[in-house]
Amino acid sequence: MKLAGLRIVLVGPLAPPAGGMANQCAQLAALLRAEGASVQQLSLHGCHLPHWLARVRYLRAVLRLPVYLWRLRCAARTADLFHVLANSGWSWHMQAAPALWLASMAGKPALLNYRGGEAGAFFARSARLIGWSLRRASAITVPSGFLAELFARYGHVAHIVPNVIDLQRFAPTSHRVDPHAPVILVARHLQALYDNASAVRAFAIVRASVPGAQLVLAGDGPERGALAQLAQQLGVADGVRFAGHVDNAAMPALYGACTIALNPSLADNMPISVLEALASGVPVVSTDVGGIAALLQHGVTALLVPPGDAPAMARALLSLLRQPQRAQALAHNGLAHVAQFDWRHVAPLLLRHYRRILRAPRPRGYTRLVAHWLFPLHERLKRHNSVRLLRRLERSQWWSAAQLQAWQMQRLRALLAHAARHVPHYRALFARLQLDPAAFRQPADLARLPLLHKADIAAARTSFVSERAIGLRAFATGGSSGEPLQFMLGRRRISHDIAAKWRATRWWGVDIGDREAVLWGSPIELGAQDLLRRWRDRLLRSTLLPAFAMSSARLDGFIAQLRRLRPRMLFGYPSALCRIAAQAGAGGVALDGLGIKVAFVTSERLYDEQRAQIAASFGCPVANGYGGRDAGFIAHECPEGGMHVTAEDVIVEIVDAQGRPLPAGSSGEIVVTHLATRDFPFIRYATGDMGALGQSPCPCGRGLPLLQHIEGRSTDFVTATDGTVMHGLALIYIVRELAGVQSFKIVQESLLRTRVLLVCRSPLETAARAGLAEAFRARLGRDVAIDIEEVAEIAAEASGKYRYVVSKVPLLP
Repeated sequence: MKLAGLRIVLVGPLAPPAGGMANQCAQLAALLRAEGASVQQLSLHGCHLPHWLARVRYLRAVLRLPVYLWRLRCAARTADLFHVLANSGWSWHMQAAPALWLASMAGKPALLNYRGGEAGAFFARSARLIGWSLRRASAITVPSGFLAELFARYGHVAHIVPNVIDLQRFAPTSHRVDPHAPVILVARHLQALYDNASAVRAFAIVRASVPGAQLVLAGDGPERGALAQLAQQLGVADGVRFAGHVDNAAMPALYGACTIALNPSLADNMPISVLEALASGVPVVSTDVGGIAALLQHGVTALLVPPGDAPAMARALLSLLRQPQRAQALAHNGLAHVAQFDWRHVAPLLLRHYRRILRAPRPRGYTRLVAHWLFPLHERLKRHNSVRLLRRLERSQWWSAAQLQAWQMQRLRALLAHAARHVPHYRALFARLQLDPAAFRQPADLARLPLLHKADIAAARTSFVSERAIGLRAFATGGSSGEPLQFMLGRRRISHDIAAKWRATRWWGVDIGDREAVLWGSPIELGAQDLLRRWRDRLLRSTLLPAFAMSSARLDGFIAQLRRLRPRMLFGYPSALCRIAAQAGAGGVALDGLGIKVAFVTSERLYDEQRAQIAASFGCPVANGYGGRDAGFIAHECPEGGMHVTAEDVIVEIVDAQGRPLPAGSSGEIVVTHLATRDFPFIRYATGDMGALGQSPCPCGRGLPLLQHIEGRSTDFVTATDGTVMHGLALIYIVRELAGVQSFKIVQESLLRTRVLLVCRSPLETAARAGLAEAFRARLGRDVAIDIEEVAEIAAEASGKYRYVVSKVPLLP
């Protein structure tokens, strides 16, 4: 996403007084404007009062607040998003929280950028009160892992976006430091939190060994008088200089003139002054409080000491003064470390979250009524817990791979233990294999169990039913693989499937209650449209268009209905959407101005040509969804293009022809263990589909693993007479190159016979027919009979799906 034209309201402190957050706010505004964004800065302190009122501490805040709220409301009218820099204490309650509430009420996304060093104590005092406002934020970012872990402890997901340092302004200088008159710089406000008193005491110890040393305190605050008195008592007043407030523009020169930077703080997160010192090539001594230990590595990028320990500070300072080579090594490592805080590295992380919150649904009006009230009520009446599951999924999608795997294993052991005790099939299986569910420690241990095939379930369906099943319903697959299956699902599993799909559609800015057109062909759905369901769909604004016999007249009716509905989302088979797109294109009917945000396709393999055709015709991105009624919602595509596995509910294995697990990146059969199927377990279920797991993370930042590619069902592959197995695309591309072909289907009846069904605008010429047969034989074998049949129409499968290639030749191991 480009920033040009983006209207951002940047809420944060403004100088004066100068400080880390105020400097970051000003710098961020300048950087965003340089990228082409329109930035309006707002601050509680930006509301000016007469001088005599501004001096009254609490009264000034009360008087400024109404003006500040009015400015927020006015800014929200034209803003695209809010970016709120937040600190702890009254700054949060008076400045950050009101901005979040105003943005939420105005329906504008808000990115909360929290950076308070005292966050731990602040949350401990007011976690519930803070949480009310935090939930108004569209996303939360923090500059360090320390704060991310703190937010996680209170149930909030925070993403790390580091502070930004201008490496053009803050850079090493050629200034030569006099070893007999070293300068120690402390660039923190003179407040009790920053413990400048310990710095003065440490300096007194250093001064006893290095009489020419100097201490510069760059900052101001209520502790100045006490610090001056302390320096006088310790006999070092002549070596302590109070620089007062220093404008950020003058700070590079101050760093360039110092020998060591000292950070004596009692609580900290990611102090800008430390980053500026590192960027200036100055060695750093710091207390190891808060996020400092995650920011700096002791003995590598800095020397870390306990807070409030003046003798330890003095020893660290003296070690660097006495060992210039060690100080130089720290400075060198610090320079390399601070490079990651340059805007070039930070900007993509920030823009990723801008993109995400701008895409996220912000339901208003009727959609809000449905998403927040009607649908949750509907789910509660059906005794589904999908609403609670959605909230959990929207947090867990940002977990690390280690967190997701730990969660999977916890649920897997519970599922296996339940199955071994209460499901007859698995009770017998575990007894026969002498396996203990508690012995499963990692997903790879699943290989100790055999694969589960459709034939296994069909042969003894009742043995898969748990003795403690709740709310079981009968379901069946459409049989597009040639092997239909009847099975049972409980309320738990259905709730998980609803939540998984709901989360995926929200990635694209679509929520429950937005108008949706569903092109579906399953007799199960179509046969269940009784009066109650029709009223439910009307309330939820979901319209079902049957994707069975899609005649020209029916397609024209669908097109008219879509133009009348103007849905926010399309959901259905890619082949059905392509047929509508082709019909509209042939009739010169435009569908790209209906306001459709996404076309979600599923149940068939999505080909590149189909994606391009659907996107061009409907004027929207295409999102692929992979799964089935039996295996569940396995993976969904995010706006960055990653096919994310629903890892909280599903463990995906890729296995070879012998059922042995393959590493990420290797193609094989997709095997699924659904963790929410206690009532009718699907454990190591062989889907019959082929694919591979991804090896690299998705740019969107979600921790969910990826399916690198999905190659379709094993029956979508054809076998040549010499045993070579190839994907059906090898034959599809041949047919697609023929002029005048409207639709087609390829059926490999045996190794020596393949049928090609064609719907043509005009009869196929003899030369074209011969060329097609020759091209097929070149791939399948010279002795293969190619039967080319021109037909009026190609019927869909029983499920309503369309399959381009069907092979009846079993794949050999």
